[in-house]
Amino acid sequence: MRTYEALFIVKPDQNDDEVQTIAKEVESLVTEAGGAIVRSEIWGKRRLAYEVSGSNEGIYVLLRFDSEPTFIDKLESHFRLSEAIVRHLVMYLDKKTLRLEAEQAKRTEELLAARVAGPGHHDDDDDPPMPRRSTPKAEAPAAPSTEEPDADTGEVPELVVKT
Repeated sequence: MRTYEALFIVKPDQNDDEVQTIAKEVESLVTEAGGAIVRSEIWGKRRLAYEVSGSNEGIYVLLRFDSEPTFIDKLESHFRLSEAIVRHLVMYLDKKTLRLEAEQAKRTEELLAARVAGPGHHDDDDDPPMPRRSTPKAEAPAAPSTEEPDADTGEVPELVVKT
């Protein structure tokens, strides 16, 4: 068996119950064909990049499953025949992609565990903590200028006070 991901977009005029029903239909197709559902997510209504079937929005549904390669044609046929589904994409996830995804999930889990352990816990390096930045000192207000305006421009030269 191979691992696949199917992302399909349902028309935005469908209510939540209808979207749930459509997702369950696709899941039952997979399980009836001998496959197994790994993950099923309804992402909700999102804006489309361009107008599809007279609509700028769609309800996204992601389904990850294991099945035989021969089942994919049947699934894509179901997507094409369903009037509620406006777009679909089925991708094969190879072993390398699944391995990289598992490694990324493990790193994320470790980072979250390190955050929970507290700010004093550093498991990635032994560097000393960085010193805090000091706040800049307030500048003293400039003294009023006592110089005469420039004859050509009419501007008074600015007096710079250093602290």
